[in-house]
Amino acid sequence: MDWNNESVSRLREVIGRSIRLRRVGKELSQDDLAKLSGVSHASIARFETGKGNISLENLLLILKALEMAHELKMIFKEEEISPALIAKASTKKTRERVRKSQKKTQLKSSSWKWGDEK
Repeated sequence: MDWNNESVSRLREVIGRSIRLRRVGKELSQDDLAKLSGVSHASIARFETGKGNISLENLLLILKALEMAHELKMIFKEEEISPALIAKASTKKTRERVRKSQKKTQLKSSSWKWGDEK
């Protein structure tokens, strides 16, 4: 399965099924998981079928209750960033628009007189 090319609804189904398999593997009912996680039974049931959206907070509560939160380290690992790269990012200058000098405009307008167009 190519996760990057799947629809969001398909990914929801796959993740929900994975949560259900882990819950069943731990011999927990949906009610048991609801009590352990603090997430409602209805939310868990919808999530496991891939039919409902749950908040990130509820997903994290479910993952913690199923002892799966540590698996997030694979996705959200803290990477070391070099001090030079941090400095470069913080000192990056933005281009500013520069207005025409008013002196040039004033000189042009003061040198022209009516009747000069001939």
